[in-house]
Amino acid sequence: MILKSIAATLLALPLLAAAAPDCAALAGLRLPQAVIDLAVAVAQGEKLAVWRGGSPVPMPQAFCRVRGVAMPVPGSRIGFEVWLPERARWNGKFMQAGNGGTAGSVPLGSLMDGVRRGYAAAATDGGHEWPDGLDYGWAWQQPTRVVDFGWRAVQQTSQVARRVIAAAYARAPRKSYFVGCSNGGRDAMIAAQRFPKEWDGIVAGAPAMDWLGLMIGGAMLQRELTQPGAGLPPAKLPALQAAALAACGEGQSYVVRPQQCRFDPAVLRCTGAETDACLTDAQLATVRKVYGGVTDASGTRIPGQSMGGEASPGNWDFWLLRRPSNPLSGEAAAPGTPPPTSISESFFRYLVREDAAFQLGDLRDEDVLKARQRWSRDLDATDPDLRAFRARGGKLLHYHGWNDGAIPPQMSIDYRQRVAARLGNEPDDFYRLFLVPGMNHCGGGAGPWQVDWVDVLERWVERHEVPAALTALHPQTGATQILRPQAPAERP
Repeated sequence: MILKSIAATLLALPLLAAAAPDCAALAGLRLPQAVIDLAVAVAQGEKLAVWRGGSPVPMPQAFCRVRGVAMPVPGSRIGFEVWLPERARWNGKFMQAGNGGTAGSVPLGSLMDGVRRGYAAAATDGGHEWPDGLDYGWAWQQPTRVVDFGWRAVQQTSQVARRVIAAAYARAPRKSYFVGCSNGGRDAMIAAQRFPKEWDGIVAGAPAMDWLGLMIGGAMLQRELTQPGAGLPPAKLPALQAAALAACGEGQSYVVRPQQCRFDPAVLRCTGAETDACLTDAQLATVRKVYGGVTDASGTRIPGQSMGGEASPGNWDFWLLRRPSNPLSGEAAAPGTPPPTSISESFFRYLVREDAAFQLGDLRDEDVLKARQRWSRDLDATDPDLRAFRARGGKLLHYHGWNDGAIPPQMSIDYRQRVAARLGNEPDDFYRLFLVPGMNHCGGGAGPWQVDWVDVLERWVERHEVPAALTALHPQTGATQILRPQAPAERP
C-alpha cells in the first residue's frame, strides 16, 4: 500500500523531478490524513536549537526542513519532521529516528545526524507536545495519545516521510533504516515487530521494549525506598561501587566481565556506627533487591541492575534514587529541592490510577495488574516473532550498556533468548546483540563505549560485512575494548 501511494505521489508531482529539492513545492504537497505546516530551506551554518532546552547549533549542511501533523484517527495529532539534503548530497536512503523518554517533541538532534550522513531523515514527537520528556501528564484520560506514543506515531511518520521523499526526489529511497535508543530503541523494536516489511536495517539501543516491566519494576523498587530505614542515601553509592569493582573490576574502573561477577554487598554491612562507607541491614536488603530484581503481582519476574556503575552520574542517583538532577538535560535543581516525580510514579499517576495525588507509597497489586491488562498491548515491544523481518532480509543490530541504570541489560538478553526459542534456530544471520561493559544508558560511562552503530549496520546490510567483533572507544581517555555478539545461552 505504501509503494502504491508513493507511485501516486510521483505521478501527481512531475514538476518536482528537477527540484533540489524544491521546498516551496513541498509546502503544497497533499497527504492523506496529514498536513504540512512548514517547508523551508535551511542554509549550511544556520543555527537551530536541536536539543530540548539547548542552545542553537550550526547545521552541518543545507537541507529542506518539512514539518507537519498526521491525524489518522479522531483525537490524534502526530507531529513529524522530514529533513531532506540537497539532491547532490542525498545518499538515496531514508533514516527514521526514534524518540526518548515519553517523547513530547521531535528529536531534531537525531535528524541533524541523519542529514550529516546524507540521509533523508524523519522523526516524530510521539503524538503529543509536552515540555517534560519523563512525564505522562499529556496522557491523562487521553488513550488515543497513548496509542500514538506506543506505536502509531512510528507507523504514520514512516508513511508520511516516504511520500515526502518521493515527492522531493522523484523516487523512493533505495534503503530504509530505523535508529533509536531507550524509548527510541523500543520504537525500533516496534518497527521490527509490527512493520517488518518497511525496513532494511534497524539499530535498537538499550530498548525499553518491556515498557510495563520498566514502569512496574521502577515503581516497586522506589516504593521500597520510601519505607522507614530502607532508603539508600546517594552518599553511599561510591562505597558500593568501589566494593563491586574490588570484587569484579580486574583493576579497571568498570566490570570487564559482568556475567562472571559474583559480588556480595554484605561486605559493606555496618558493624558499628553507620557511615557513608557501610550499609545497614535494611539498606543491604534494598541493594539486594535492586541487583536481584522483583516479581510483580502478575508473577512476572523483572530483572535487576548489574554491578559496577552504581555511583556513575545519571545512573542509580537519578533513575532509582530520584536525585533532583536530570541527566537528559544536564540541569541540577537547587539544594533542598524535593525528589522529582519519577517516570514510573508518573505512569501510575496518569495512566493507571488517573489520580493527580497518587504517590509511590500508594502503589497496590491491583494497580500493577490493571496496568498490564490495559497498556501492555500498546506500549510493550516484546513480541519475539521476527520471522517476517528475517524473511524480508532485514538486519537487527541491538546493543545495551552493562551499566545502564535506566533499563536492566538482562532485559535485552532475555528478549534475544525468546527470539531464538521462537524461531527455533540461531538468529545470528539477521539479529546480533552486543553488550558493552562499563557503558551507561545509551552512552557514557567508565568503559570504552563509543561505536558508530549506523555505520556497522550499513556495512552489514549493504556490503554483507557481518558484525563479529567491534572496537568500542572511550572518547575522553582513548581506551578501547573489543565487543563480540551475545549468544542466546549466555546468562549472568
